[in-house]
Amino acid sequence: MRAFFGSIWFKCITTLLIIIAISGGLLAVLSNVLYVSDAERTDRAIKKLYGGELKEYTTVFDVSQGDEAYEIENEGSITKLFKVSDQQTNDYLFCSTGYDGYKGGTITVWVKVSIVDEADKKFNVTKVLLESFTKQTLMSKLDDKFYGGFEFEDVTERYDVGMYFSSKQVFGSVLNVSTGATASSRAGCNAVNIVINYVGGIL
Repeated sequence: MRAFFGSIWFKCITTLLIIIAISGGLLAVLSNVLYVSDAERTDRAIKKLYGGELKEYTTVFDVSQGDEAYEIENEGSITKLFKVSDQQTNDYLFCSTGYDGYKGGTITVWVKVSIVDEADKKFNVTKVLLESFTKQTLMSKLDDKFYGGFEFEDVTERYDVGMYFSSKQVFGSVLNVSTGATASSRAGCNAVNIVINYVGGIL
């Protein structure tokens, strides 16, 4: 027995158990320290959408609070919708996910839609911001030009025409495609398309 406790195997096993115990403890601590709540993620996104300013908002719906998402099959879904309204601002903020990306993956973005005339359903897309993605390997191809290409005036005009696209990158009949990342571009477009569909058809 003493030979075992003094053996190299015992020392190795003991060292491994100590490492596992310490690693588990560190992971538990870091998971609490680094945890970001849904509310904090939303606040961070709003700051980015408004140049570092945190705007007060009201919730229209939020899947993380048990609300139902707005979804179009094979295209995308809207999981969060907030209203920001004050003396300077009258916006809707959408968190939407586009389907059908590379390897069936998705791209999730924040879309800021600014109200021009609510009675006449006139809205402008004023900002599109990447939130997250799954399975996409060439996200660096989707640069500021790509997301900036979604910013255009009169959302309902795009809806009435039946085309949801960027105004800056045009390749034949397919618009806002990033060369070398066509599938990811499609998911990015779908994420914005569903917002345009919602605004044009419901708001």
